[in-house]
Amino acid sequence: MTRFDRVSAMETVECMPESVVLEHTFVFAALESEAQHHSAASDFLERLTSAGTRLLFTDLLELQLHDRAFATARLAASSRQGSTRRLTSGEQVELARAFLGRWRAVLMHSDAVHVEVSDLMEDLMYYSERFRLSSSSAVHAALVMAADADGLVTVDPSFGVVDASLLPLFLPADVVRFVGRGRALRA
Repeated sequence: MTRFDRVSAMETVECMPESVVLEHTFVFAALESEAQHHSAASDFLERLTSAGTRLLFTDLLELQLHDRAFATARLAASSRQGSTRRLTSGEQVELARAFLGRWRAVLMHSDAVHVEVSDLMEDLMYYSERFRLSSSSAVHAALVMAADADGLVTVDPSFGVVDASLLPLFLPADVVRFVGRGRALRA
């Protein structure tokens, strides 16, 4: 790992990392305008892409984004405030496909690298056993280690349980305070 060895508030990062691992909560926040942390995540994704940062991701991330896109479309269909008409299933599919289209656009316009989950199984076990991360979270942490990436980009504070020397984090500034004790914000 390089110069990123702690928690960094994505809004304050000046020198962009060479490579990062994308976690699904970050990608969702960056691409979905209604998502919490959208502004910080969207801006950081744009800055990463513009800087030519290598964006590492797994097939699991793509499955998580697919699930989240359709779940969000179903939620939008059931919670249309002030509307007498609910979204049809076709309209829900259109919403989900629009989100997935935004993800594909990121892949096409960035230095994105896909890594198979099967290549990460040994490191995945380490993170699951040592830090009690779920398998889906451990995959992202394992990819940081396996690829010697500069860190994990997420909006999920639960990754703060992992030792800072093993998993540098890029988080929105308002999430930084929720990470585990022992982590410090880069000056």
